[in-house]
Amino acid sequence: MNLVKVSANLIVGSDGSTSINGSSMGLSNDEDRRRFQQLRQKSDLIVIGGNTARREPYKRTPVPLYILTHSKIKLQPKNQLAKQFQLTPSELIAEVAKDFKSNSEQVPINVLIESGPKLLLAMIKESLVDELYLTVSLSKVGDNRISIEELTKSFKLINKEIAEQYEFRHYKKLS
Repeated sequence: MNLVKVSANLIVGSDGSTSINGSSMGLSNDEDRRRFQQLRQKSDLIVIGGNTARREPYKRTPVPLYILTHSKIKLQPKNQLAKQFQLTPSELIAEVAKDFKSNSEQVPINVLIESGPKLLLAMIKESLVDELYLTVSLSKVGDNRISIEELTKSFKLINKEIAEQYEFRHYKKLS
């Protein structure tokens, strides 16, 4: 059986908001986007939810895009690498293991979760997320708030740095 390593990336405002006017782009800055692209470069697959597919620009992705949604309407018709699924988060990760063959049993399939808080929290509750990269804007606030404490309670903080009014945190799942 293939190994699957699941990382998640999320940006929040100082109040736990995950968007401004329906999009996370308003919370971000150049350094956050640079780090975001670095995570993508290490990934074999990106997973998003239906709300993210409707609100964020995913017309092109460097790797396959899996959309977990209840919608029967194709949400990213222009993205040739997009596949849409109506599964539970656990079923989706099992599907990833089936779809992607690593070069050996020792090389994990790197999945990057770029979803909003609803799907991300569901995946964390099912203990599917191995690493969490959380960017906190120290100066911006917005909509769609989550509890950062709730989001990170099953993780250990392993690195934190501050740059340009942003705190970049890296967590690993508690054993």
